[in-house]
This record gives sequence, structure tokens and C-alpha cells, in this order.
Amino acid sequence: MKNIVLAATLITLTFLSCSEDDTPPEDTIITPDTTIYEGTWRGTFSGGSSGTWIWEVSGTGKVEGTSYVGNGNVHTQSGSVSESGAFNLSISNGGSSEGQFNAEDGTVTGTWKNNDQNNPLNGTYIGTKD
Repeated sequence: MKNIVLAATLITLTFLSCSEDDTPPEDTIITPDTTIYEGTWRGTFSGGSSGTWIWEVSGTGKVEGTSYVGNGNVHTQSGSVSESGAFNLSISNGGSSEGQFNAEDGTVTGTWKNNDQNNPLNGTYIGTKD
């Protein structure tokens, strides 16, 4: 009988001492490290329209900027960059852009489109970090 009680106690202690899964709780927010893209980036865009742009990237991956179109129009842009450098932006004229930041060589490339069904335009971005 003593051996049965001892065995039961050891089994109970074994189960109680097991640790739970090491995955973070569902409400834990994991923030990607986008600080390598932080700063001012600027360049040109071309295609169906052309001009210059300037973007400010925050350490949290938020991207805010302005495009200056050759015809005098100005459009704001906002979006985000991921830890891998992929970006997605919305343009104030209803358009969008996507592409890739490269922190290693300080360059950025991407594509844009204006989403205007009556006058669809698209093109490319190139730029560098200040």
C-alpha cells in the first residue's frame, strides 16, 4: 500500500511539474523590427505619369509621404513596411503602390497604379535613403 501511495504521489508531482507550451498568449503583440528602414527616402516615379516623391519611415514601420506629379498635382501616401522590407501604400487619389525597401544598400523599388477606370495609369518607383 505504501508503494502505491508513493507511486501515485510521484505521478501527480510529475504532471504538476510539466511546463505549459512556450508559445506566447494570443493577446501578446509581437512587433516586427522595422527600425532599419527608419528615415527619409526619396526618388522618382515613372510610367503613365512621372515625378518625384519623398517618404518618411518611422521606427515602427509607418510610411508617410508625398508625390509631386510633373503636371503639378500633389498626392499624399501612407502605409507600412514589414520587417522584410515589403511595403504597401495607399495614395490619396485612390491609387496604391507596393514594393521593396533594401536597407543593406539603401534603395527602394516598387510599382504604383492609380485605380482610375476612366484613365488607368501605372508605373514604377525607384529611390534611395538620405
